[in-house]
Amino acid sequence: MNWDDLRYALAVSELGSLSAAADALGVNASTVLRRIAALEKSVGTRLFERDRTGYRVTQEGGALMASLQPVQERIAGIARSFTADDVGVESVVRMAAPAALSSALIVPRLGQFRSLHPGLSLDIQSSQGAPPVKLGMLDIALSYGRPVAGDMVIRKLANVGYGLYASPELLSRFRAVKQGDLSGVPLVGFASSASSLAPLEWLEKVGSEAQTVLRSDDANCRFSAVVSGVGVAILPCFLTDQAPGITRIYGPDTVGRVELWLATHKETRHVSRMRVLVDFLIKLTRDRRQRLASDGK
Repeated sequence: MNWDDLRYALAVSELGSLSAAADALGVNASTVLRRIAALEKSVGTRLFERDRTGYRVTQEGGALMASLQPVQERIAGIARSFTADDVGVESVVRMAAPAALSSALIVPRLGQFRSLHPGLSLDIQSSQGAPPVKLGMLDIALSYGRPVAGDMVIRKLANVGYGLYASPELLSRFRAVKQGDLSGVPLVGFASSASSLAPLEWLEKVGSEAQTVLRSDDANCRFSAVVSGVGVAILPCFLTDQAPGITRIYGPDTVGRVELWLATHKETRHVSRMRVLVDFLIKLTRDRRQRLASDGK
């Protein structure tokens, strides 16, 4: 049994697809597939099943991954402990962040960050914002909701306000929406059921009479649906309030806010490249705290 094969299998198990594992490992997808096939041949059993969402571990694969995880985490921790503390060299920081937050707030400010730290590259993995249980191969994770600390260092960055939005054309057809009546209104809802988030709890209470025509956990997708008149949707205010042609029906004081948290590995919290990126994210969210929370609107 080859450790490299095991490492590739762990990446597929953690990330759920060949392409994501290949990106994280710095190889092509065919190499990952070949490694998985070699490992399955050596252990004599199938470790993964392919379905429409990606690669899913089998029962046997799950047992193997569970036994390997502590080894992987220990090795990764040792490697992080000996990482060069130098932002002047070429280095990559891997971060997970909600897609809308990345596209609307983080990426537009990376030019200035890169001018100060030209040797540092950022690899952003889009997420739905669920708090991480562990960071695994990631260096940093931004999430909506407080992660369980475990072996991570966590910090609250801001509150993120949500509102209910619609196009003017849709509002002209469903005038009762402004009075809180969603009966028969086309609704763009969420695909998941993370009901602990205040906006989803609010939607469950008031949206039962609406007609759900689309579900997506991607805020950018819901935003496009509102712009094109598909339906009303709950969206983060930082993404929507400055967009033309969209009307806010209710704001955060009604729909709710969620907490934005940052998580890093304990072993690397003092490494320079991690520290400068964390400082950048802290300043970015602090400077835009009012926009994120949508206070006063």
